[in-house]
Amino acid sequence: MNVNKKYMPTYHAHVSSGWSNDPNGLLYFNGKYHMFFQHYPHKAKWGIMHWGHFISDDLIKWEEAPVALVPDQEYERQCGCCSGTAIERDGKLYLMYTAAQMDLQRQCIAYSEDGIHFSKLDNPLIDARNLNTSDISPKDFRDPKVFKKDDTYYCIAGTRMMSEEDYQNYIDFVSNQNENKEITIDDVASTNFYAHGYGNLVLLKSDDFNNWEYVGPLLTKQENIQEAFYRLNGVYECPDYFEVDGQELLLASPQNLLQIGYRFQNLHSCVYIPGHLDFTTGDFHPEYIEEIDSGFDFYAPQCMKMTDGRYVMIAWKEMWDRTYPTESDNWIGTYTLPRELSYKDGQLIQTPIRELENYRQNEVVAKGMILNGELRLEGVEGNKIELEVDMEITTASRAGIKLFKHGDHEVFIYYDQKEQLFVFDRSCSGIEIGGREIDTNIRKMPWENKRIQLRMFLDVSSLEIFIDGGKKTMTGNIYGDPIKDTGVEFFSEDGECIIHSVKKYDIVVEA
Repeated sequence: MNVNKKYMPTYHAHVSSGWSNDPNGLLYFNGKYHMFFQHYPHKAKWGIMHWGHFISDDLIKWEEAPVALVPDQEYERQCGCCSGTAIERDGKLYLMYTAAQMDLQRQCIAYSEDGIHFSKLDNPLIDARNLNTSDISPKDFRDPKVFKKDDTYYCIAGTRMMSEEDYQNYIDFVSNQNENKEITIDDVASTNFYAHGYGNLVLLKSDDFNNWEYVGPLLTKQENIQEAFYRLNGVYECPDYFEVDGQELLLASPQNLLQIGYRFQNLHSCVYIPGHLDFTTGDFHPEYIEEIDSGFDFYAPQCMKMTDGRYVMIAWKEMWDRTYPTESDNWIGTYTLPRELSYKDGQLIQTPIRELENYRQNEVVAKGMILNGELRLEGVEGNKIELEVDMEITTASRAGIKLFKHGDHEVFIYYDQKEQLFVFDRSCSGIEIGGREIDTNIRKMPWENKRIQLRMFLDVSSLEIFIDGGKKTMTGNIYGDPIKDTGVEFFSEDGECIIHSVKKYDIVVEA
């Protein structure tokens, strides 16, 4: 496959060719960090899923290992080996993944002794039709997150909850199919069970990792859950669950979540939910539900615990139901920087992994400037850089930074004082990214503090923004001219702003 690398990042994980999406199974095993991902190696389009595999010593420099899972079994035909998780057990690395058909999704397991070569068990291991419930839609039952607590294994998966009538309609439909006839998506869409049920998450448990039983749904009608969440028209994909700083957190990617104010502006969203999981009933009691990233391109975040106890999160730095400018370059799929997670003052905090600082070069520092108009600083430029800005809006109506600037191309990052909004505007960045949302070019986020501290990471074709020490983040892809679009310009309109400090570093990660 002839691959054009012009938009490939230099310090973010990315596929070398073909298609990639959800990160899966982050863990430390045999002295290395491992990240698996959904992958179609034969074309830059979503296809029958494989599991790609990255290996790293520090979560910054990644080596692409051989494909870990190939859909070579009958139960994986049609859609392949889809998302899941990884766990170490008895000195072996186990992958739990979804084997997907058009009308049936089941959970399977593969294992490895060396972390590279994998063997599949006598799968499928978990079939919703064999569980002690009719709640779970067998055709929407995916993305298992497996973990161990005390002496019990648990699995959280996304599904649609079905009534007994819906479930029986499903069973009748499947049993009436000619066994030699391949069920197509049109067949499934024509049945009355297809649109029934609402998205949810479910908890299963096992004493031996092989025999699983249903515990219950996680999300129910509760005071702290709006109807849009417990009556989701989709599936809560790619769930994760862990505890950080004494707080239990549930992560998920709900499909088709309705926009609420300026939250959830993407067609598909990512949320974190602090609360408490009742392991006897499956009920998750939330404190609140919040968006993880307020930008354009962030989906299916997964977390892992590092050897020193830090929790880090990596997400797919793309979005579903969009156009992908690198498709013609024969590759699609990048991933966010690993983000260290903490929970402080009732809020999730995300900061770039500290190992990235080892790759800083060519520091430029400027301090103490009052701006009314436009300003460029010598040495502050580039599109493979880290940029730290501490600015305070005083009398300006809006003030901020123009990035990836050259000719007609520029990306606006600014604070609108009148509207009290922080804005990420990529409408003049170059190639327009289309999608099903009302607007795929501008994201706005409520913000009241006139003093704004930013850490921004530009990497050829993307921008990650960490605001006020990581209290908020915004992520988006940019497809301009990767050679010329390197300008950085500060601006203030209709008044003044104070630029307290600027720091710029080149980020250099050699192959």
